[in-house]
Amino acid sequence: MLVAALGLAGCGDPLDPLLEVTGPTMGTFYSVKVARPPAELRTETLRETVTAVLDQVIAEISTYDPTSELSRLNADPTTDWVPVSAELLDVVAEGQRISELSGGAFDITVGPLVNLWGFGPEHRDGTVPDAAAIAAALERVGYDKLALRAEPPAIRKARGDIYIDLSALGEGQGAARVASALEARGVTDYMVAIAGAIRVRGHNAKGAPWAIAIEEPTPGRRSVHRIIEISDGALSTSGDYRNFFEEGGQRYSHEIDPKTGRPIAHSLASVTVVDADATRADGLATALMVMGEARGPALAEAEQIPAYFIVREDAGFRVVSTAAFQRYLRE
Repeated sequence: MLVAALGLAGCGDPLDPLLEVTGPTMGTFYSVKVARPPAELRTETLRETVTAVLDQVIAEISTYDPTSELSRLNADPTTDWVPVSAELLDVVAEGQRISELSGGAFDITVGPLVNLWGFGPEHRDGTVPDAAAIAAALERVGYDKLALRAEPPAIRKARGDIYIDLSALGEGQGAARVASALEARGVTDYMVAIAGAIRVRGHNAKGAPWAIAIEEPTPGRRSVHRIIEISDGALSTSGDYRNFFEEGGQRYSHEIDPKTGRPIAHSLASVTVVDADATRADGLATALMVMGEARGPALAEAEQIPAYFIVREDAGFRVVSTAAFQRYLRE
């Protein structure tokens, strides 16, 4: 549920061959571009590869699919060790690392709150839940209520009703896995975008770094705020301006603070993060978004995370970017 950044391959006709496929996935859309593809790679083969990878990711970590591996884990009422795939364990472990780094601002056990506020698979009309319901959901939240085991892979819940939600990592995981599949086929120049999670390598069809547009965080409108250039890495954008509901003149975002049990209520409108790993970039963007316009940039600067913050103010937008992000900005 991240905000889509716009992928740009450059203006005019491409100088080199370019394959492109798009389609629906994870409740949003994907776009994959391959410049200078291997001679044997065809558009239909590319589409089949991407679809197979994304379908497998959904089968592992989706909360919208009741038959997925994660849904079965969530439905397990025990507090015993539950065997899981290495792939699911890796995503959960990444979430736990980001939780530690962010002091709990990021928490994959936030699912009960996401559902309570109407932003999960148990969809309900946007209404503000009462304090008692929020307090009850908060009892089931806390990344310290999970234990992980590497060999053999397993997860143990401290309470049987713990509900893990990996949507803040899912698009990044999808982008990372598609990128790996492309590289296994000999692809060296590509852009994989799943909503706001993007993984790129090499150069576009003009032989230049991939140009990616950060959206202006304005509800109901799509426009480019800033272009960045990147030739190897991942980036992800998280924001409060696409998925929300309004009640009593107040807007309630899908970005839930695991500490308060309520949607974020600060001035930070969006965060874009660059990282070597797409799953980590996805989670870090959400963590920094929840932390807000003061704590988010402070953590990103301290950890040397390339991050770009757009803060909403009465007069418009104010930008804060870390020193590590500067090299990606197009003049």
